[in-house]
Amino acid sequence: MPLPRVGLRRSGPPVTAVARLRASIPLSPLALWVAVQVVAAALVLLAVALTTPIDPGIALVSVGLRPDLAITAGLTFWLAFGLVGGLRTRLQPGGGVVTFSMPFIVAGTVLGGPLVGGLMGLVSEFEVRELQTRPWYGILSNHAVGILAGVGSGIVAFALRARLDQLLPGQTELTFFAVVIVAALAYTTTNVALVIPSLAIKNDLTLGEASRSSDATFRTTTVAEAILAWNLAASYALIAWWAPIVIVALVLAVWQAFDRGEALRHDPLTGLLNDLGFRPHLESALAAARVRGRPAAFLALDLDGLWRVNLTRGYAAGNELLRVSGQRMLRAVRATDSVSRKANTGDEFWILLAGVLDVGAALLVAERIQAAVRRPIHLRDSDDSEPLHAGVSIGLVLIEPGTLLPLQEIVDLGGRRLEASKCRHGEIVTLGDGPTEAEQQQRLREKAEERDTLPRH
Repeated sequence: MPLPRVGLRRSGPPVTAVARLRASIPLSPLALWVAVQVVAAALVLLAVALTTPIDPGIALVSVGLRPDLAITAGLTFWLAFGLVGGLRTRLQPGGGVVTFSMPFIVAGTVLGGPLVGGLMGLVSEFEVRELQTRPWYGILSNHAVGILAGVGSGIVAFALRARLDQLLPGQTELTFFAVVIVAALAYTTTNVALVIPSLAIKNDLTLGEASRSSDATFRTTTVAEAILAWNLAASYALIAWWAPIVIVALVLAVWQAFDRGEALRHDPLTGLLNDLGFRPHLESALAAARVRGRPAAFLALDLDGLWRVNLTRGYAAGNELLRVSGQRMLRAVRATDSVSRKANTGDEFWILLAGVLDVGAALLVAERIQAAVRRPIHLRDSDDSEPLHAGVSIGLVLIEPGTLLPLQEIVDLGGRRLEASKCRHGEIVTLGDGPTEAEQQQRLREKAEERDTLPRH
């Protein structure tokens, strides 16, 4: 018979207030890493504020202000400009982020020095998504990284300018160009280097895997953004304060064109990748498995019960079921994985799991996805309190190291296993329903050997 809890005394030392606080606020590895970033950023910004004055090169001299007011006005001008970069920030499916704040931050940093770099990193990293999806620790980490990267690029720019003035006397334009480009690369490198551990800790990845999760668009536009930073800074210093505004007007037009291109690669209802956006990820994973021996897994999924929701609750409810289910799939995988809604099917999805070791590891992720999708969905802005329910059938194909399977055969095999899963009431199917991957690869090897043994004329 269990003893009553009333009147029992706990043996051992008393629980202190600090111990109770520590128990109530457990410090995860991610929390510790964010805390280190925030403390380091605060100390670095304080140090440069006490030791490094603002460079007069940032002064807004073309409007006839006093020197002290011109420096303040110039700093305000570039801080406001930096906020424009936050308008560009887009959260992409898979966790990647497209942003465009670097040119403004680097231009202001090169003109004003390390202190301005820290302030630009703090202020210019404010983004619209912070008010929508970003958690508080992500906001702290984002701004801490911006401060550290801004101060670091400012120190690099200051040291490089002093060195180049000695090596290349009289080459002011060339020196200025080199300083801006190197400062941009220093800012980008520092930013990425500090973000990679956060991605690794948050998504349970290795540092190598996290380093590959950076958005491809961000990587390919780094040089172009560095050149834009040079244009902004040079036009401000040599022409007038209004010249950068004209450049930004052109940049806004480029942004709109880029967004139209991105819209072609994403499903408008769920925001996930569509076939056009997903296929390059699958091709890349297939090439990595063949050449570098990096395995992956392809999942074909189908929502069970969408037709019933459309019939009984209407198409608006069905669309909400698709949207929420897609977002749950996205949150159930890592930043290195890809999630798409298959075009022209309504209720079918494709998922690519990068770097999984075997079928067992992929199966664990598939079960997590299944559990997430099966949770009840409560409709927003609806008088009907009855939640929506959906299941999900999954066919799984392991893309083995050195695979000889072509892409379309992997997709077709996933589709056949998905059909088998639907027949088995949602059981995840990883084998059977046609030759296994090993059997198909053996068949392809035998065909290749037969071709090699044929007489050549």
